[in-house]
Amino acid sequence: MSWTGRSQSRIAAGVRALAWLAALGIPVLGALALVGQAWGPPGSGVALAGLPATSPQSSFALLLGGLALGLRLPRRSSPLREWLAVACALGMTAVGAVSLVQDLMGLSAMTPTLLTRLLVGAEPRVHRSSPLTSSCLVLLGPALVLLGRAERWHTLKDVLTLLAMLGALLGFNGLLLGPVVEASPLPFLSWRSMSLPAALALLVLGLGTLGAQPGQGLMARVSRDTLGAFLARRLVPVALLGPPLLGVALVLLNGAGAINREAEFPIFATVVSAAGTALVLLSARTVDALEARRRQALAEAERQRGLLQTVLNHAPVGVIFVDLSSDRVVSNRVADAMFELRLSEGNRARYLERLRHADGRPVRQEELTSTRAARTDDAAGPDEYLIVHPDGRTLPVLVTAAPVPASASGEGRGVVVSMQDLTTRRELERLREEYVSLISHDLRNPLHTISLRVSLLQRWLRERHLSREEGLTTTILGSVAWMSSMIEELMEGSRLEAGRDTLRREPRDVVRFLEEVMERDLAPDLRERFRLEVAGPVPPVWMDAPRLERVLANLLGNAAKYSPPPLPVVVRARVEDAWVVVSVSDQGAGLSSEDAAHVFDKYFRTRKGSASDAQGLGLGLYISRLIVEAHGGRIWVESEPGRGAVFCFSLPVGPPRETPLPGPLPEGAGPGERA
Repeated sequence: MSWTGRSQSRIAAGVRALAWLAALGIPVLGALALVGQAWGPPGSGVALAGLPATSPQSSFALLLGGLALGLRLPRRSSPLREWLAVACALGMTAVGAVSLVQDLMGLSAMTPTLLTRLLVGAEPRVHRSSPLTSSCLVLLGPALVLLGRAERWHTLKDVLTLLAMLGALLGFNGLLLGPVVEASPLPFLSWRSMSLPAALALLVLGLGTLGAQPGQGLMARVSRDTLGAFLARRLVPVALLGPPLLGVALVLLNGAGAINREAEFPIFATVVSAAGTALVLLSARTVDALEARRRQALAEAERQRGLLQTVLNHAPVGVIFVDLSSDRVVSNRVADAMFELRLSEGNRARYLERLRHADGRPVRQEELTSTRAARTDDAAGPDEYLIVHPDGRTLPVLVTAAPVPASASGEGRGVVVSMQDLTTRRELERLREEYVSLISHDLRNPLHTISLRVSLLQRWLRERHLSREEGLTTTILGSVAWMSSMIEELMEGSRLEAGRDTLRREPRDVVRFLEEVMERDLAPDLRERFRLEVAGPVPPVWMDAPRLERVLANLLGNAAKYSPPPLPVVVRARVEDAWVVVSVSDQGAGLSSEDAAHVFDKYFRTRKGSASDAQGLGLGLYISRLIVEAHGGRIWVESEPGRGAVFCFSLPVGPPRETPLPGPLPEGAGPGERA
């Protein structure tokens, strides 16, 4: 919530503008004072309306201080500018120290110094600077040196600056309400008030030093968008400027004869008390207004939270939010019902105990979808898990997780997890498998009878030399074979999806396997178009050879179908880390990005494929994907329209695992990588 209605960047920009104003104005003021003292009429630098004048030493020191501040303000650092800034700040400190040492040594007030002779020439026409002015210069110089240093020096820089500003404020009030010391046993303190230009310049230079770095030190606390900083920006200027402005008003009234000298102090004390009371009341009013805004914001946040909780509780999926900073868990009713636990009441350990992988293995903390999402700062899943209840019942769920970014203050970073009940989907899949199995079984028997009878009829027609009728029987047998292949694809896909088929794997020489499949499954007139290339030695792979032969035959058949006859088709085998990658490259029309993204989906057929082959069900590549993934590998396509297509699949080297790991995808794999 913003207390001021302003962005913090605008506040910081205003503070830096004040620093630039000080950096530009102070050197100009110091230079004009030096010019007036050097070439002005005699006595012009001694007093103005009866007030002390600024000495050349003080004017020169302020000029150096303004330059030191201005050299530090640009955002781009420069070694030369840094060196010059430090030199100017040290020069300012040296001038103040020399003047202070002169006073402490009890030198005459009119004793000329070397610096005075260099600045004004001959004998000086002004008094020396006030010890209070010299002390402020000695404090501000090191503060300017520390400007831009490491963070551990910020406190010291702020303390030195504040002490110098308090000294300047003391001198300013002494000018208005009377000198701090009028008669003293120490000669260097008597009748030595700070000049008005020096007091104002030191106050402005101190503010500029604090504002040079709005995001660090004391100024960072004042420029923040918080309640305390808001009150500080409202009250501190009033507290600092109120008494001096009141003193100016009293001096003017005294000069006009409206009040006498003795009346200034009672009036000053009374007005300051009244102003303090007004500040307290103003602060209370401001706090009340801000408190009302805070309550309104909290009420709105509570309303939004209630609305969100209502939406979550009525959502059809389980939703869990894990706050990573506090390890707090917030869940909706569906998630609690899935686990039969109140997850929001600190049951994370029991939550993990009831979670299992799809194959029944326990789930470790680092394997959770939410843990992966928090670690990678990216969405994870979907992953399939089983929730095991105490009575032995199991609930299959599909889990996805996404990271929730932290707020501007760095709080609230977490992970939101959604859990979908797969019971209905599993039941539908079971019914579908039963339906497909039943239909396939009922269709295969009649088709077998038809094929047998038509074969006998074809032989009888051939014996009687009825070639026309024999051709008709050949067409019937082709249609029967097509229907049988579609039924077999449906059966195969259903078995692979359900995981009912166990792969019979054994180590095979990949190169020899590719040669045998190309020799056996390619028609003689097509073999000369296909070329096998092997990049280096290829280790044996544990495979179910008949199943992988079906995958390779499918890829080879598609390449021969969609690649123009004169152009070659290249089959390659290579090793990538612990994987053997086989690819089939054609030079056909290629695939669009939309087709490539779905070419391995169930029942999907490209537009060109749909037009050219009305007999396909779109299960060939889908079944190929299931077979390759059952081996622990991956299958993908790299293609661009007009540049052919490269279908690849990877197989792991070494004995099979109980839970296959997914195979690798190359860098920048094409749109089919989602498969």
